[in-house]
Amino acid sequence: MKVKPVLIVGTVILVGLAAGAGAGAAYYWMQATALPPAVEIAEATPGVLATHRPNANAEAVIAQKLASGEGVRYEGNNRVAITLSEPEVNQLILDGLAQVPEAQSVLQSAQGMSTTIQGQRVRSGITLNPANLPTESLPPQAQRALGMANLLGNNSLYVGIEGSPRVENGRLMLGDDTQVQVGRINLTLADIERATGMSADQISQTLSVTLPQTGLTLDGLEFTDGAAILRGAMP
Repeated sequence: MKVKPVLIVGTVILVGLAAGAGAGAAYYWMQATALPPAVEIAEATPGVLATHRPNANAEAVIAQKLASGEGVRYEGNNRVAITLSEPEVNQLILDGLAQVPEAQSVLQSAQGMSTTIQGQRVRSGITLNPANLPTESLPPQAQRALGMANLLGNNSLYVGIEGSPRVENGRLMLGDDTQVQVGRINLTLADIERATGMSADQISQTLSVTLPQTGLTLDGLEFTDGAAILRGAMP
C-alpha cells in the first residue's frame, strides 16, 4: 500500500513499536501517545484544513512579499532570498500536505499543526485524536494499534518531523539527519525503515512537500534565527 501522509506513516511506526515491545508494549504506547512538553492542543478546533484560508496560503504569502519587498533580498544575477517566519513556514508545509489527497481527511481531523525553527533545524508536527483518524484505508495492524492507543486513555496523538530539509526539483525534501517524533519517542530514518519496510529515499519522497509555484525557480533553503530563507532564481 502506498502511504503519503505523515500521520499514516506515524501510525505504521507505532504498529512496529508495539510489535517489538513484547511485555513492555503498554509502556511504549504510553510514551508514544504522550504529548511532548512543548506541544499544546487547541480546544474545540474544527480541523487544520477548516481554518486554511486560500487567500493566505504560502503562494500568496510569497507573492505578497515579492510585491512589497518585505523580507526579500536581491542578491544579483537574478537571484533572490525570501525570509519566512515560523508561521509562514508552517503555512508552506500545510499547503504542501493539503495537495496530497490521502492527507486531506487526516488534516481535516487534526487538532492543530505547528512549526518551530531552532538553529539549523525545523520541527513541524500535527496533533489529533486517534479516534478521529480515517482508518478504512489503514491495514488491520494499524487499526488495532489505534484501538490500543484509545484503550490506554490518551486522547491526542502527536507526530512530528525534525531535521534540516533541502530543496530539490521544486520540492522540500528530508535530510539525512531527519528524526520522526511520535509522542515522546524519537525515531531516526533507519528506525522508520525497519518499522515500515520503506527505504530512506522512499520515506523522503513520501513526506516531501511541493513548494509554491511563484514564477521563481526555488533551489535553496537555510534556517537561521527562528526563520527560514528560501532562495531562487527569477525568470
